[in-house]
Amino acid sequence: MLKPIRFIYDSFHHEFGFLKEKFNIIPISLIEARESQELEVAMPGVYIFWKDDEIMKVGRHFENSRKRALEHIRDNTHNELFEMASLEDCNENCGIILINCKNKNDFHWVAAIEIYMEIVLKPKIKSQRTG
Repeated sequence: MLKPIRFIYDSFHHEFGFLKEKFNIIPISLIEARESQELEVAMPGVYIFWKDDEIMKVGRHFENSRKRALEHIRDNTHNELFEMASLEDCNENCGIILINCKNKNDFHWVAAIEIYMEIVLKPKIKSQRTG
């Protein structure tokens, strides 16, 4: 397993292991994210972009994490360190980890997971919500 993916898994399980039955952790390429028809990728959850050994962006959506994640590339969310549009042609050295609810009624956990992951993973592009 790639280093950033392992760190994301370990971070989630360290703090939220008691919720592991309520969430799917889905590593997915950008191509798969665009093309997937799987219900589990279109659920409320946290999205984490990674490239090489770095975390680029952490965010959340209370209805469809995959949809919101892909909007960052389309809209070229950026700061002085990184532009999300640069992931457009990315291949095997980048992707998204979705930490998605199995049941939409568990969406209230999503905000806590996002805040924790933002603090622990220290992405290049920080959320406006968490500083």
